Amino acid sequence: MRGTLNSAQDLYRTLQVEPSADLEAIHAAYRRLARLYHPDLNPRPEAVARMSAINAAYRVLSDPHRRAEYDARRYLRPAATTMTAVRPRTRPVVVKPPPEPPSNLQRRVDRIVAVLGILLIIGIGLYAVLVIPRAEQQFSQYESRGLHPPASTPAIAPRGSDANVPQRLILDAGLRSFPGTVLVPPTSLVPFKDLPIMRLDATSQGIARYAVYYGDITTGVASVSGLTGRISFDNAAPRLPDCAPDAMYCAGPGVGQSTTDPPGVELFRPQHLVGDSSAFATHRVCCNGVSWSLNWYDQATNMSYTIDLSRNIAIQFGGSAANNDVDAARMVGALAGQLVRLP
Repeated sequence: MRGTLNSAQDLYRTLQVEPSADLEAIHAAYRRLARLYHPDLNPRPEAVARMSAINAAYRVLSDPHRRAEYDARRYLRPAATTMTAVRPRTRPVVVKPPPEPPSNLQRRVDRIVAVLGILLIIGIGLYAVLVIPRAEQQFSQYESRGLHPPASTPAIAPRGSDANVPQRLILDAGLRSFPGTVLVPPTSLVPFKDLPIMRLDATSQGIARYAVYYGDITTGVASVSGLTGRISFDNAAPRLPDCAPDAMYCAGPGVGQSTTDPPGVELFRPQHLVGDSSAFATHRVCCNGVSWSLNWYDQATNMSYTIDLSRNIAIQFGGSAANNDVDAARMVGALAGQLVRLP
């Protein structure tokens, strides 16, 4: 009979709803399937049979009494019948389509990646051949002079502690009340660790300035000082003839020297002398012996700092001749990276 269902059919599956679907969901499912399989809208031959099954399922499931009877028969169906309806599930065979050939864009990208990989390998090789031996040589020079190798200077140096900063600096009222960031040598930093503290100066009048002096005037003095602002840094570089403002190295006459004398002043501006700060080192070889000065500006604290080394203290970092010793300048620059903030 048209519209009847045999026992093997599942009305919920025919109407594509869950057994727990409410009446509104059943109406909605019927309307959706009717739009797909109604013979007036779907010319395929199988649409007539499919629509007949949909109508039969809808008549049962849309009537509460008929649906209750159907549910009772459905749940009470013998287990044997249910088992015979279950067929063993077979694993579908997936046939992968052949890979598509790469496009022209993909070929260009592959070539670029290959070239970059080759350049990276060449760069690593050059680094291993040129840079590492040079770094090991510089490290050996630092160790032979009892100094620490250079380290990049953070924008704000780490704060010291009572254990690694001399008590005289910690207790000084002028340094404690200084309005800017005070950097001082820790007790273990060469050459300061073996030198007595001569004098402390700190003022907040006008341009705030502080200075800590080590050593004695007969053998040599080492000092660390700081001023607020950048003016002192910009004015500290020596004026040497034919020296461009951005030159990495210049040499020229010192005080009382003529241009025919051997150079008495060297100016070093190597990259990263004091981290990423603007910095330069000055080496003077003249009448009063050897001296080194390191100047840098810390933008984060708006402070200009200076380390001055003279005579026997300075000779530890460089000889008594102007010979473009960049390694010596970097050893002086390394001192800045080991200063600490006053605790």
